Amino acid sequence: MHPLAKRIALLVSVFCPVLGLFLLSYNLRLIPDSTLRIALDLWPLLLILSGILLIVDSLKKRRSTRSSLIETKEFPFSIDRKTEGILCRVSFSYGTLNITSADKDPKVRAEQISAMGDPVILKEERGTTSVLTLTMTQPFFPSYFQLLNTWHVTLPPSVPTRLEMHLHEVNLSMDLRNLCVESMEMRAGSGKQEIRIGHLQKKLSAQIYSSSTDLSITLPARSYIQVILLNPFCRVDYPQGDLERREDGSFVSANTKTSQNSVEIAIDGPIKNLVLDVEDSEGET
Repeated sequence: MHPLAKRIALLVSVFCPVLGLFLLSYNLRLIPDSTLRIALDLWPLLLILSGILLIVDSLKKRRSTRSSLIETKEFPFSIDRKTEGILCRVSFSYGTLNITSADKDPKVRAEQISAMGDPVILKEERGTTSVLTLTMTQPFFPSYFQLLNTWHVTLPPSVPTRLEMHLHEVNLSMDLRNLCVESMEMRAGSGKQEIRIGHLQKKLSAQIYSSSTDLSITLPARSYIQVILLNPFCRVDYPQGDLERREDGSFVSANTKTSQNSVEIAIDGPIKNLVLDVEDSEGET
């Protein structure tokens, strides 16, 4: 018998004895007429209760089925030793994207349900520059796949890198502290987005356009920092006291004489909340 048919049969089996005992008690005058009238008015509650039980059971089964369909796949890609720079282009939508430095070989680790296609990874050489393109195949039902799609991208830590990112409805966690990123262009839609910038690169120029409700950027200590806000109506928090706000609305580091690096970021878009923080010197790696 089908599991759903078994549950329906169980409900009917429980309902029939209860109904039989109630009617028998009424025939034997153990139950007054007023109680019978109340029972006739409230009997649809049994249908409501049965429906709730079936819905709860169905949701539990659906979550169990989803988790069993999730697969983890790894897609390594090699970078030639003669490569002097990397241009990395990432197109990703509907899910979670994590970008960090690689301990060993760079790769893309995808956690997704089996119905989704594999990431498209293209690599070509342009002189001494490797052009790496990472693209996610678009799902037919984005809202269904959004919580079941996660990418972990690891990049070579010692090769100068340029990032071009096109994101849509993505929860982003990007840790650049151990990466040699020279420039970054990012266009991102909604979702929680966190970017941690390290002090290994000599200069980082970034242009960020985001529609996030929560964008957080952590900047390196003892660096010259300039953050230009192209949207003056954006709410900005800067918990650390290392930044000063100029009259034009831009933020600069308070002490530039001891600067070792330079970070220049231009931020635009209908961001609702932007947090600018400076990493403690003790926490530098």
